[in-house]
Amino acid sequence: MDLSNPMAEIKFSGSPIYMLKVRDLSNKGAGVIVKSDSSFMKTIEIGQELNVRLILPRHYRGPSGNFRARVEHITEIQENRFKGHMIVGLFFLPRIN
Repeated sequence: MDLSNPMAEIKFSGSPIYMLKVRDLSNKGAGVIVKSDSSFMKTIEIGQELNVRLILPRHYRGPSGNFRARVEHITEIQENRFKGHMIVGLFFLPRIN
């Protein structure tokens, strides 16, 4: 796992663990990058709540740990090296201890 970039670990009951790159990060949320044909995309929908483990590199300042998050949007990336991928916007709910 590349720990030089923020990552989000998301798992569903009976499914593999998804390790997704975080593209945008703030105290209230994160945008994770997902291939458009990923099985993850078939598993989520806007408004759904997920358990997310946010993993930040040491040099990064911001929230890390376990969170409950809500899927706010699913948007196709139109440019750069991730063109054709999706960005899934997550809004952090209260932290899980």
